[in-house]
Amino acid sequence: MKTLAQLSLLLFIFSCSSPATQNDAVIRFNGQEYDFGTIPLKEEVRYDFEFSNPGKTPLVISNVKTSCGCTIPEWPRKPVKPGTKGEIKVAYDVASPGVFHKTIIVYFNGKDSPVRLSIKGQVGFPEQKENE
Repeated sequence: MKTLAQLSLLLFIFSCSSPATQNDAVIRFNGQEYDFGTIPLKEEVRYDFEFSNPGKTPLVISNVKTSCGCTIPEWPRKPVKPGTKGEIKVAYDVASPGVFHKTIIVYFNGKDSPVRLSIKGQVGFPEQKENE
């Protein structure tokens, strides 16, 4: 029993001393906010946030979350090699008139994770017919 406890302790020590997963990736966006301006009601608009990996470690985007279901992101599922570029594509489904401001949160394998992106704009009101 004592030998089993010593073996367990030894395994625990070795597992804690193994090299950690690298969390030193870097992501650099050309811009972190996009303004659509005024857009028509019931349209879907898209914007691509371009980014680069200026670091020395492959960049792995593990997840991208949005502030509402009306904003749908797409991102590279494979690691982005150092010195290369990629895009996070965002689609916004315009369902109601008025001003909007949505947040996109990008989780990746770097110490600066997560990064916040945003889209904003104004959705026009439907036109009224003169006889109404």
